[in-house]
Amino acid sequence: MTDGADLSLSWLTSPGAVSEEVRAELTACWRDVANGGGAVGFAQQLPVTDDVVRPVLDDAIATLGAGLGRLLVVRRDGDLAGWLLLTGNADPVRAHWGRVTRVMTALPARGSGVGRALMTEVARAARDDLGLELLRLEVRGGTGYERFYARFGWQVTGCWPGALQIGPGDRRDELLMTLSLTGSPAAS
Repeated sequence: MTDGADLSLSWLTSPGAVSEEVRAELTACWRDVANGGGAVGFAQQLPVTDDVVRPVLDDAIATLGAGLGRLLVVRRDGDLAGWLLLTGNADPVRAHWGRVTRVMTALPARGSGVGRALMTEVARAARDDLGLELLRLEVRGGTGYERFYARFGWQVTGCWPGALQIGPGDRRDELLMTLSLTGSPAAS
C-alpha cells in the first residue's frame, strides 16, 4: 500500500516477517526518538543505546500474530520513516477493540506526513481488515500529543493522574484516548 508518491506502508504480522535489517532500523528509530525527547518509553534511562532498546523491541516483535499483533512500518523514499504497533484481544469480552502503542516518526521524517499516514492506516486496517469497533492508546500528559491525535478523531476519555514517573519530581498524568471506528462517539 502507498500513501503519496514517496511513502509506502506495510503491515508485518509475524516475528518471521521482521528481518534483522528491519529490526536494526526499528531499534535505531526508537533509540533516536527516545533520546530526542519522544514519549516512547525509557524516560528514566535516557540517553538509551541500542543495547537497551533492542531487547524491548524483540519482546514486542515476539507478540506479532498473537492476539492480532501487527506492526505497521512506513518508509519514505526507501528509508524507515515511522512505525507503530496494533494489538487486538483474543478475549471475547474485549475482542471488539484494539490498542495502539509505540507510535513514532523517525526524526528526519518529522513534518512529512508520516504521522498522518500511520494514524489513517491504523484506523482503516483496524476497521476494515480486523473488524474492530474501537481503538485505544495512552498518551503522556504534558506533551501536547493529544492535540495531534484529536486531528484524527481520537478523544480523551480518561486520565490516570500522576501515573507516570518520568524522573525525580516529574510525575505526569497518563491520558487515555479512544477512537470509535463505527462512526459513533466512543463511550467514556
